[in-house]
Amino acid sequence: MWNPIYDEEAFRSYMKKQAVSKEHVQNSISRCRKVNYWEGNLYQHYTNDRGSSLLDRLTYTKDDVERCIESKHNLPIDGNNGYMSIYYGTASLRNAVQHYFEFLRQLD
Repeated sequence: MWNPIYDEEAFRSYMKKQAVSKEHVQNSISRCRKVNYWEGNLYQHYTNDRGSSLLDRLTYTKDDVERCIESKHNLPIDGNNGYMSIYYGTASLRNAVQHYFEFLRQLD
């Protein structure tokens, strides 16, 4: 699914400067694209409330897993581990979006 994020190439450069692997950079961009597609424009989320409402929806705890609570976000997460798949998938998406919002903060 191709859904570019605002200033994607600058974000790629920013991530490379963070001394992370090439694979981590690409995974972060891919995850941000996915969130951008399913939850709406990341840049707009950032300008609305610094992304706090989106990050709240991308929070899924082990307690949520134990209680079999559905996630608050709209993103499909595949996996064979039921709610644990949602836990790990949501955590990876949230981490990527946090990196993106950190990148946007340094542009302010």
